[in-house]
Amino acid sequence: MKIFSSIRFFLVFALFIITQIACKTNGRHTPPPAFFQKALDSVAGLGSYVTKAYPYLDSLFAAYPDADPSARFHYYGMYCGYYHTKVGDEKKTLLYADSMLWIVHKTPNMPDYDKNDAISNISKGDALFGLKQYNEAYQYYYLGKVAAKKSIDPCTFSEYSYRLGMVMYKKASFADAAEYFKQAFQESVSCEQSYSGFYRRQELLNNAALSYKKSGKNDSALAYYNKGLDFITENEKIYKGSGDPFDLARGVIYGNMGQVYAQFDHKKAVELYKKNIAINSRPGFDINDALITQQHLATLYKDENNYADMYQVLQQMQKGLDTIKNDGIRMGWSQLMWTYFDSKHDVPQAYAHLQEYNKLKESEDAANKKLNESDVTGEMNSLEAEYQVNLLKKDNKLTQLYFIVATAFIVLLAIILLLILYNWRKSKKNIRTLTMLNNQVNKQKEQLQDTLGELEHRNKEKDRILGIVAHDLRNPIAAISSLIGILEDEHQYTEEETQILELMQNACNNSIELINEILEFAINDGSTGDMASEPVDINLIARNCVKMLSFKAAEKKQHLQLDLSGSAEIIKANPAKIWRVVSNLITNAVKFSPSGAAIKIVTEHRDDKVQLSVHDRGIGIPDNLQNKIFDTHTEAKRPGTQGEKPFGLGLSICKQIVEAYQGKIWFETTVGKGTIFYISLPKEHGMVNADRYA
Repeated sequence: MKIFSSIRFFLVFALFIITQIACKTNGRHTPPPAFFQKALDSVAGLGSYVTKAYPYLDSLFAAYPDADPSARFHYYGMYCGYYHTKVGDEKKTLLYADSMLWIVHKTPNMPDYDKNDAISNISKGDALFGLKQYNEAYQYYYLGKVAAKKSIDPCTFSEYSYRLGMVMYKKASFADAAEYFKQAFQESVSCEQSYSGFYRRQELLNNAALSYKKSGKNDSALAYYNKGLDFITENEKIYKGSGDPFDLARGVIYGNMGQVYAQFDHKKAVELYKKNIAINSRPGFDINDALITQQHLATLYKDENNYADMYQVLQQMQKGLDTIKNDGIRMGWSQLMWTYFDSKHDVPQAYAHLQEYNKLKESEDAANKKLNESDVTGEMNSLEAEYQVNLLKKDNKLTQLYFIVATAFIVLLAIILLLILYNWRKSKKNIRTLTMLNNQVNKQKEQLQDTLGELEHRNKEKDRILGIVAHDLRNPIAAISSLIGILEDEHQYTEEETQILELMQNACNNSIELINEILEFAINDGSTGDMASEPVDINLIARNCVKMLSFKAAEKKQHLQLDLSGSAEIIKANPAKIWRVVSNLITNAVKFSPSGAAIKIVTEHRDDKVQLSVHDRGIGIPDNLQNKIFDTHTEAKRPGTQGEKPFGLGLSICKQIVEAYQGKIWFETTVGKGTIFYISLPKEHGMVNADRYA
């Protein structure tokens, strides 16, 4: 492979040979910048003989120590490119790159400052990359990118894209490498038309083609190689007299094209390889590229089992390797020599070359591992973020901050003044409105006070009426009920008379029950009255309620079934209140169950709770009433199965009593099949007097 380096960095300076020969000077004064610039502009015609310029170049700048900074910058740039490309001494390359940066930063007013700053940073990045200091290399590549952006020069920015392409190629990200090389080619369109510019652009086409070949896109690779050959031919007409570099460029492309044809046309590949070797083996040409091509040719002969021609090529390679240090080429050569001697069963020779190959391969793998472990994109993004932060810090200078604060203060002051004016006008209007509203409020307050007084009066009147109801209505009805009971016990009546007495008894009971519920709820303002508590056996309460309500169930030929737990279920509550809850639940079950139905009352303990449930097979509760049955003065009133009148207070009172003792009441229902009401109360450990509930 041949990836051309920045040849412009050293070709342009060879013209100093001409200036040294053509301009005889005693060094008494420093020539003007145009003197050096003219030499730089005409150097391209020297072609591959540029190496001869170095001794004269040293003499020229020794004679002019105060030479124009731009000329000295290019002088250092020439040596930077020479040691990076021709010699491969990255440490000296780094020294000259630092000298370039020193010149640029020392001379901020020099022409093309940003462009030269970009080239200096990129050159230092090249040297660090060659030294395998990848993280530092990316930093200088990034600084080169920033400087290229400042120069607003796509030509300079193409140098950055070219370096990224080189990095991606070495990381074996060949598809990305091809895109970067193509991008660099497009950016270089804006470069000044020059021989060195042409040389870089044809190199980019060659690199893009080589990247396509490595990524397995042979058609694209051949297309770009042919495009590169056409590009060379077009520019050869423009830069006449510079034949050697054009031959060198063609030779490189021939060798690279040979690698593509080697995959399907060995004859064509051999032809192209030999063209490359014939060109680049000549003195002054690219011996490295010739050695690489010879390696590919030897590999091709090996694949054909043509060991005689293979060994001949390897011997030719050895002559070049004796004069040029290239570990990558020597590793490939050692591998091929090992293969050749192994085919000849020459174990000592094969083993010696195998050892050398392994040694070089381990060194290369270590370098590649370090490179592959580096995240180029992540590193560049990190540097971008760091640069933006530093840029913000730099931009936020104190004077700018003062300016911003002053401007903000003026704007805020203007806004405040406008708001004060607006609020002053609005406040006048609001005061008038508030005065009017205040008068209305005072008037409404007086009306409310009158209404409150009236309500208090009516509430007292209600209490008086309820007292009359309690004394003058409930007691007579209770007396009538008692007298009816005495009459039923002491005399024998006809069936018709018995039915009349039963109707009278039921009417009295219903009336007393209604009066009791109204009195208890209204007199206590919706509360459940006295909540004093003591240990209560809910089993005794349930048994007592069943005994008392059995007559009601018998009227509808219903049967009350008790299923009580085996032991006393003690809770702490007011016995009368709990009796009220259980009585209401059983009464409701009787009311809403059909004749002949069985109603089941169950008690059981659940952990630290006592649970009582009342099961009926009645009409159930419709969906639209289920959320209302526990409401005070609920609308969920329905007559019983035999037309019993509803009062709408029983379940509300039950809920208030149960929750007052930290309990819970709920139900499960199915329309037409029945309802189960549950109450759950905290269990209490204690003793209770059973006789009290007999």
